Amino acid sequence: MQHQPNTTPSAGTPETIEMPASTVWPMVLALGLALSALSVALGAVALGIIGGLLTVISLVKWMALLLPGQGHEFVAVSHPFPAEVVGQPGTVEQLKPGVMGYRFRLPEKHHPISAGLKGGLAGGLVMPIPAIGWSLITHHGVWFPVNLLSGMALPGVQSLSIAELQEFRLPLFLLGLVIHVVMSATVGLMYGVMLPTIPGKWHWHLLIGGFLLPLIWTGLSYGMMGVVNPLLQRYVDWYWFALSQLAFGIVAALVVIRSEKTTNAPVGSTDARLPSPIDGGQL
Repeated sequence: MQHQPNTTPSAGTPETIEMPASTVWPMVLALGLALSALSVALGAVALGIIGGLLTVISLVKWMALLLPGQGHEFVAVSHPFPAEVVGQPGTVEQLKPGVMGYRFRLPEKHHPISAGLKGGLAGGLVMPIPAIGWSLITHHGVWFPVNLLSGMALPGVQSLSIAELQEFRLPLFLLGLVIHVVMSATVGLMYGVMLPTIPGKWHWHLLIGGFLLPLIWTGLSYGMMGVVNPLLQRYVDWYWFALSQLAFGIVAALVVIRSEKTTNAPVGSTDARLPSPIDGGQL
């Protein structure tokens, strides 16, 4: 919000500027939400009632400050307002692409987002290996993991017996394959967008994308699997599940890291291959 000075102050009073008034309601709202969440975790009804009341009251009071004539105050300025800046067109020399001092986008090179899609699909190819290994060791068969995965979209899978889940069923196989490919591609695209923004050298990208993010996803899956896919939660071995996630993360991160970078075109240019310090040109 741009504040304009009060150009018609009262006689004998200094010039003032309109500013947002200080308010305590955002902090009260945060306290109410915290108490409400704590009541759910502890099962304390009293905390829930208090948190709900604080949340409602603070929201009403805070939103009331947005009404016309509310939520602002006039503060006296301590120094005179500066003189208005008047532009003088034609007095500033314009920079041109390829000349000294031209503005380049930083970083000058970046990994394409498509590398994330390739990384996700590559990670999706190796991810089933630990799952199939677990299924063979536990004598469930090759088709058991994909049939469990299809239970994410088909409620009827919940009623199948273990023997039926161990059989090859074409509808369940196709559905599980689609779910696996879509999820792998989606997470891979997230890798393609996020990993290049992480500062530091490539080993930090590998550490975060190959180990940290898969472990976080495993923890989230452990907490949400009972809602998303109760059948999978019933049979999943979380050590093998984490191993599958690590396999995906390492492969996807390596594909993104090793992808060839593309050059960002300088500001205002349509040519992505203008001279740059990296290519031996001049700024």
